[in-house]
Amino acid sequence: MRLALLPIPLLLLAACGNTVHRNAAKACLAEVDTRLAGKLFDVDVDQLTASAVSQAADTLQLSAPIVFDRGLPTEYTQIIECRVRLDAESPTVIFLQFNWSMDDVKKGQ
Repeated sequence: MRLALLPIPLLLLAACGNTVHRNAAKACLAEVDTRLAGKLFDVDVDQLTASAVSQAADTLQLSAPIVFDRGLPTEYTQIIECRVRLDAESPTVIFLQFNWSMDDVKKGQ
């Protein structure tokens, strides 16, 4: 009977970790949205969440592609990197960077 109950706490821990990662991803997306107000872009929140890696006891690093002008002739892709501090109240973005390639920028023009 004990063996059957062992996976339950492990699943609960995994779910909590996923919630923390999801909240960090949402904080990153909110910051991106603030900085790119008025621009058309798309970020896969699941991919951003899955990329979460612990940098320190209270910091996560996340990264995912961001697509600008999806479906338009000016479509291009960059990579966003976001670092989030896990505060008691809510995650705080402490670093946000857009990594781009000149090939993608030329396509967008």
